[in-house]
Amino acid sequence: MVTLKEALAKNEADLTAEEKTLIQQHAAELSEEEKTKFAKTIAEAEDDEDEDGISEKKLKELLEKNAGESVEKKVKEIENVIIAKFFSGVTEARKKAIEEGDVRDAKQKKADEKSREFMKALLSKDSVKLKAITTGTGTTPPDDSQAGYLIPQELSTEIYRIAETQYGLARREMKYMPFSGPGNERIIPVVGTGVSIFINGEKAKKQATQPKFTRVIQSLKELAAIVPFTEQILEDSAINLTTLVATLFAEAIAKFEDQQFLAGDGSGGGWTGVLNNASVQVAHQSVSGAANLIADDLLMMQDEVPTSALPGSKYYLNRKALTIVRKLKDLNGNYIYQRPSDKLPGVIFDYPYELSDALPAPADVAVGDPWIIFGNLNQACVLGDKGGQMRMKLLTEATITDTDGQTTINLAEQDMVALRVAERVGFNLVLPEAIVVLKSDEESGS
Repeated sequence: MVTLKEALAKNEADLTAEEKTLIQQHAAELSEEEKTKFAKTIAEAEDDEDEDGISEKKLKELLEKNAGESVEKKVKEIENVIIAKFFSGVTEARKKAIEEGDVRDAKQKKADEKSREFMKALLSKDSVKLKAITTGTGTTPPDDSQAGYLIPQELSTEIYRIAETQYGLARREMKYMPFSGPGNERIIPVVGTGVSIFINGEKAKKQATQPKFTRVIQSLKELAAIVPFTEQILEDSAINLTTLVATLFAEAIAKFEDQQFLAGDGSGGGWTGVLNNASVQVAHQSVSGAANLIADDLLMMQDEVPTSALPGSKYYLNRKALTIVRKLKDLNGNYIYQRPSDKLPGVIFDYPYELSDALPAPADVAVGDPWIIFGNLNQACVLGDKGGQMRMKLLTEATITDTDGQTTINLAEQDMVALRVAERVGFNLVLPEAIVVLKSDEESGS
């Protein structure tokens, strides 16, 4: 420990902080010569002390130091709690996600294995294995090589999932009601008129009111799709045949359903779709011809739809028709089309739109043809199928016609096989007033 004598023997400029403090504490005992020598050191002490002899500077430093340490300690405590809670939550969430993921992965793995077993048995014509795989699937007819084998529910579910999410507008937009039980027909109740409200005087007899229902019969029709494969593809173990088959048939089924349910004309035993249904509301262009479409024509379509059906309503049109719409402006010179942004969909006059190649392109629209739809398809249309009851058949010696309607494929001669998938599906327009179609003619010429 330094002594006062040692401190006084030094020059003022060479003093340590401890030595300065020692001199300041014994300033009253110093000689005048010593006070002169250490005048600056003593003056610093006097400047820092208040009338009670307390150093404000040191007190401030002390408080700041203590406060800083205290705050830092508290912050650390809070930080540790937050971190602990965060990682606890992350751990729980991760654990839950892993558990759920394991369940999903296990289910998916099991579904994939069953689908692969089915495909392998089908290609090897193992009827015993095929019937074993499809046992307990309900009241469908027995599986056989003539009618085809019932596809495992896991595979048909994947086909429908892909059809809805990636391709089919009808399956996305229309109300889906799967068939259950035997038979190919069912009755769908539809509200004809709503409940009426009356004003009754005092003691007057209350009038009964009851909604009226109509009944619509929905019948199933069989759709079939045939996809040819080379035998080499089917034998290639690197090919995920289940995914390939599911995707191909989902695309084919979804596109055909869109064509039938949106724009079918009833020919060939098919359906009369929304566009050609005589019961829907009709709007006419101000000037005939698809190329002469104006903004008011689309705005007018909204007026034809009941207010109750407007929530959920959309425009449905061909992609090439959208090219015309994008150029249209309202009376104030504003474009009626707004492109999609962030998570918001593109809109026409503030209503969303959906594109479908099943609807006619402007170049294919004759004067008087319906070509654009507006309305609420979920309220207006019911789509149903025998859920999980698709059937698949292996063709090895057939001659099939390609999608162009002209090219023929002889499977045996070309070392090919084909898979034929059939589904039973039904469609009905149950609330036509919720839909309006635009025709490409003037009203006076309709």
